[in-house]
Amino acid sequence: MSVLSFIVNWLTRLVIYILSSGPVPQHVAFVMDGNRRYAKHKQLEVSEGHVDGFGALKRMLEICLRLGIKCVTVYAFSIENFKRPRGEVDTLMSLAKDKLDELCSHGWV
Repeated sequence: MSVLSFIVNWLTRLVIYILSSGPVPQHVAFVMDGNRRYAKHKQLEVSEGHVDGFGALKRMLEICLRLGIKCVTVYAFSIENFKRPRGEVDTLMSLAKDKLDELCSHGWV
C-alpha cells in the first residue's frame, strides 16, 4: 500500500467515525451523472466511464453501510437516456444488471 493510499484510507475512516457520532440520515439518494463527461476527460471509452461510475457508487454504498444508513436510492437512468445510441443503452442496461447481481451476491440488496 502506498503512502497516499494509506492516508486516504485513514482519512476515510476518520470521516466515517466523525459522521457516525452525529445524527445519521435514514435515507440518502445519489444521482448518477457525468460518467460520459468523465470518460471524455480521461480519454476513455464511454462504457469505461460508466464502469468507473459504478465503482464510485459502490464505494459510497460501503460508506452508507458503515454509517448505518438504512435506505439508499440511486437515480441512474432517465427516460431521456433512451435517446442515446442503441449500443450505449444496451451496454448501460447490461452493466446495470451485472452490477446489481454483484451487489446482491454480496448481500447488499
